[in-house]
Amino acid sequence: MPTDSIRLHAVFDLAMRIGEGLLTNGAAASEVTATVLRITSSSGLRNVSVQVTFDEVVISYLEDEGATPFTRVRSAAARVQDFARLAAYEDITHGYISGEFPLEEARRMAGAVVQSPPLYKLPLVVLGFAVMGGSAALSFGAGSLVVVAATFAAGLLIASGEFLARKHIPPFYGQAIGGFLAVGAALAVHLINPAVNSSIVVVSCIIVQLCGLSSIAAVQDAVTGWYVTAAGRILETLMLTVGLVAGVRGGMLLAEAIGADISVSASIPISLITVLWVVVSGIGMGIGFGVGTQVPWKVLPWMALVALISALISHLVTGLFMERLYAVTLAGLFTGLIAVVLGDRLRVPTLLFVMGGIIPLVPGSLIYRGLLGLGDDVSSGASELFGAGEIAVGIAAGAVLGQLLASRILPYFRRSDIAYTPSISLPFTTLRRRRLTMGSRSFRRRTGTPVVEPSTMTGEMTALSPALFDELDDLDPPSDG
Repeated sequence: MPTDSIRLHAVFDLAMRIGEGLLTNGAAASEVTATVLRITSSSGLRNVSVQVTFDEVVISYLEDEGATPFTRVRSAAARVQDFARLAAYEDITHGYISGEFPLEEARRMAGAVVQSPPLYKLPLVVLGFAVMGGSAALSFGAGSLVVVAATFAAGLLIASGEFLARKHIPPFYGQAIGGFLAVGAALAVHLINPAVNSSIVVVSCIIVQLCGLSSIAAVQDAVTGWYVTAAGRILETLMLTVGLVAGVRGGMLLAEAIGADISVSASIPISLITVLWVVVSGIGMGIGFGVGTQVPWKVLPWMALVALISALISHLVTGLFMERLYAVTLAGLFTGLIAVVLGDRLRVPTLLFVMGGIIPLVPGSLIYRGLLGLGDDVSSGASELFGAGEIAVGIAAGAVLGQLLASRILPYFRRSDIAYTPSISLPFTTLRRRRLTMGSRSFRRRTGTPVVEPSTMTGEMTALSPALFDELDDLDPPSDG
């Protein structure tokens, strides 16, 4: 096999490993596509096309019009929540592009990411999600009994879900069992002390189970035009939510059979003590979710800060002058903005802070009220569930808009492009649109500096003239864009 073919296979292998790793860990289709194109471009390959679907990455290279296309297809593994691995893939990508890692070293590192042990062991992961569940209960003003029950129930449902996953049971059934366990814990609280609001246990567990779904990436793909990937992610989110609904409804039938009242109460009013609850619960949810999703320890305080501020914005704005839908959208907008800033400053993926910031905004109580309403008045219950869906879309749309604005504004305050800024753009598949991954034309003209693109093929840094990018801007967009 010629040396050029060997190197081509090596470059595609690295691009495939990175692309699959990003897709598996929840990155949006635009980010996966842009990252793969960065890798192939820095390797000297220009006529490259990338296609990303829900569970597949396709890369094709055409050397010239008379050559045979070289195409590789790789299926993504099951979805996981491991932000340490997501950060590792991005570090490898930037190290390779900058010339810090040679090709073979980058391939070795990318292959080692999957085989590396998790940052936190399973008991600590379960404890993290348990703390998150207890903190979510505290945000509703729950007492000590309910907080303890929510902590125990959240840890139990995460442990059971992990056990089923290791037995290769589809996650739909794990969601259903988790919903049933949540209602069972609420029934136990009701039997111990009927005076307390035991429904908060169920609401807290709903928040824990829904926080890991790929709704943010799904909405980001949908609003930016990556409809195929968005459709798959939305369907996945819908099916897992249906599993949760089935489990909760089964538990509620059991509660009705024994005459237990686990109806949810209204939102807590604003006061000094409620603000204190929101502060403590926001910190707890941020840290708990961070530990549960393998966030590096040095990033945990920042993740907790984003969750805290997001919870405060939502709580105060909702209670003072704005509807819940607009309040959470505003909080999501702030989360997206600050996530891009922190991601660039700390050199970690933006998705970490986005997911941490939206946790306090998950409409768990609305979902539960809708499920309760379905048993008495179908139209009322459906209305509550529709309201929960509106809030979920509002959260995701606000977070995506915040990232989009920050990624467009921040380059004007720096002398070079931001390596860790997410790529949020309309569909593109070839390097005709590679300016999307290297910075805007207005930024290059304003600074007057050439873009420096590393070339790992020659081992040198090649300065590209801004005029080259002006010519690229004049090209027609690809037909599939």
